[in-house]
Amino acid sequence: MVDAKAAKARAKPAGNAPMRSGSSIPPHAHCRICNCPVDVKADPRVCKDTACIEELDRREASERRMRTWMLIFFGLFAFTFIGPVLLRAAG
Repeated sequence: MVDAKAAKARAKPAGNAPMRSGSSIPPHAHCRICNCPVDVKADPRVCKDTACIEELDRREASERRMRTWMLIFFGLFAFTFIGPVLLRAAG
């Protein structure tokens, strides 16, 4: 039979791994486009390459456009179900 208490005592806690004190890699983040290292405080999180900046602008515009269309379709969908109920109640 397995001794659960002994197994639990031998197990290492998950997520509590100590940082290596001799690590030569400074804290950093990665560019959202090309994954090269950038400063942690960089906002937006892209490198200084113009291609990456243009790509980020294009992606953000696409996301805004998608959110707008989703809102329009949700409104139309809701209106098709709520509209007849409101018309019956008013008439």
